[in-house]
Amino acid sequence: MALFDIRFTEQQRKQLQRWLIALIFGQAAIGLALFLLGVCVSSSIGANLHSVDRIVVDWVFTVLAMYGLYVLTHNLVGAKLCSNFIRFAEGSGMSLRLFVWTLVGIIVVGVGCVLGSVSLITADHLISQIRRSLNQGMMQYLADPKWKRTLDKMQVQMKCCGIESFTDWHKIFWMRRDVFEEDSSIILEYAELDGRVLPPVVPWSCCRFDVKSPCYHDPFQLQNPEQDLAADTLHVQGCLTAMKGPVLGALFTTVVLLFLQFVLQVVIILLSRLTFTAARNAVALGNRNGQSSGWIYGRLDFGNATGPNLYQIHRKCSGRGDVLVDLKPLVYTSDTE
Repeated sequence: MALFDIRFTEQQRKQLQRWLIALIFGQAAIGLALFLLGVCVSSSIGANLHSVDRIVVDWVFTVLAMYGLYVLTHNLVGAKLCSNFIRFAEGSGMSLRLFVWTLVGIIVVGVGCVLGSVSLITADHLISQIRRSLNQGMMQYLADPKWKRTLDKMQVQMKCCGIESFTDWHKIFWMRRDVFEEDSSIILEYAELDGRVLPPVVPWSCCRFDVKSPCYHDPFQLQNPEQDLAADTLHVQGCLTAMKGPVLGALFTTVVLLFLQFVLQVVIILLSRLTFTAARNAVALGNRNGQSSGWIYGRLDFGNATGPNLYQIHRKCSGRGDVLVDLKPLVYTSDTE
């Protein structure tokens, strides 16, 4: 008994093949999108992080890029394979090649399902990791030259300041008391007992370069430090906010693309089986251009020789009964018995 037995004409088989190849190229496009997504986010976000934290971001999005490249390669190979279904369906190795390609496709989708579920968990972890990294870097801004270069580069290139906003610099002890004039009454106003100070000062890299006025990242430059002119000359958006959009957008886009890939893979498996078995059965019946039945699993698949043979199935589908008459020499000898 054939599973999901459908009768096709030659034109219908060719049309089915065109749909199949179009879906395969659709999956290849998904693989390319995943590859570009991983590369772009890794290069844009990872490049602005400290070396330790960059490893985490690079690992996540490098895995995504490699998976996308694998999906792209798998489907380009599949497009070539499926384009030969109709012309070379009787080839001894075609059935095996289709089986291996389908099996690899199922594995690819399985890995994609795992990757999709991990992406949802990874999203919150990455944001928390970036927040901790920024907080640590801001505290060591003057003490560690590497962190200073990293944060300055990030704030200039991403046009951001602090974690959530530029006021985060006012809440973190990143400036020691000895960098100020200790006798200043203004500094003493912001000083803590342990020698740390919390003045409303931010690094120069928070300055907006599109503003045609002096940047007041250090309000003590003003004659009246109480004037609030900083917000007009500084980047208001925090660096975590600037990173959160691309990171979360990439991860949730990945989940959507992987779900779409899963749906396409199921359809591709069904269409590939119908296309191949219909083309193979047409050849086995002695008329490559004639009508034939296609199925998901049935006679001649993986050595299956049980149940009605092709002529019986063909005659029954055409309404002529299932009696064997005038059996011709067939490509598949198991159906001549």
